[in-house]
Amino acid sequence: MRYGGLDAHKDFVQACWVDERNKVVREERFDTTPNGMALLRKAAQDTRCVIESSTSCYQTYDALKDAGVRIRVAHPLRVKAIAFAKIKTDKTDARTLAELERADLIPEAHIPSKETRNARLLVRQRVFLTKEATRLKNRARCIFLKQGIKTPPNLFTRHAWAETVAQATGNAKLAIDQLKAQLDFLHEQREELNDQIQRTTESSEDAKLLQTIPGIGPFSALLLATEIDGVHRFNDEEHLQSYAGLVPSTRQSGNTSHSGHISKQGNKLIRWVLVQDAWITIRKSEKFRKTFIKISRKKGSKIAIVAVARKMLRAAYVMLCRRQAFSEDA
Repeated sequence: MRYGGLDAHKDFVQACWVDERNKVVREERFDTTPNGMALLRKAAQDTRCVIESSTSCYQTYDALKDAGVRIRVAHPLRVKAIAFAKIKTDKTDARTLAELERADLIPEAHIPSKETRNARLLVRQRVFLTKEATRLKNRARCIFLKQGIKTPPNLFTRHAWAETVAQATGNAKLAIDQLKAQLDFLHEQREELNDQIQRTTESSEDAKLLQTIPGIGPFSALLLATEIDGVHRFNDEEHLQSYAGLVPSTRQSGNTSHSGHISKQGNKLIRWVLVQDAWITIRKSEKFRKTFIKISRKKGSKIAIVAVARKMLRAAYVMLCRRQAFSEDA
């Protein structure tokens, strides 16, 4: 058996194969072109390969996976042998990965299926457009502020916008008009995405289940379904909560243990969407509202809403495992 380590980049893949005795039997660089990928598939046949997770790894991973090659993806933050190497080159990275694969010491990262990645692209594009719209709105408020124009909280409603823009003069008015045109265009794009997200949610059994949680709409349901990507890959709800960074951080030394704020390590999109939706959920669900009220009285609303988000994720785990819709009594 040969063991291969692949160091993927945008334009090429540095590959190294070792044998059972850890001796290098082949080192080669393959271009990320159709011809280069064909040569890599041929070279990787009947071997076990590993590739470090990165934006550039997907093309190589898919090419080898589709060709029936046994390939795993290594978690980049946990491959310490590479991260802390004194001499770090593409060749040494590839060889280190091959040696770790031979010793079966690869800290494996999860790679979603092509279908899941395609659905993720929808929700992540929706998040991107929302951030762009927020950036443009902040820019508009900044311009108004520099002009000495006070902006109402509901600035971006039709009437308030018209009244505020009427006070702008000179080049400020031109800049504001351009920002408004960009915002209108982003709104059209988001509406188009929303329609596609709705259709995709209706075709996803996991997303339809998650949508039964009060406060969870089509966008949030599809985001959670695609980011979780199969609830059974988590041993229990605590592992899922940890994956979302919604568990308290812990520091322990000897007999002393201290729990702090949530770790915020993991999937930030799950954490973000649950905290946002939790504010709606506590108005629609008696079960979650009681949790919020109880904790907020002792620790404040911010900590309480995070606790609700964590409880919502636990409910999502149970629902997906049991294939049952949300129930206030469960």
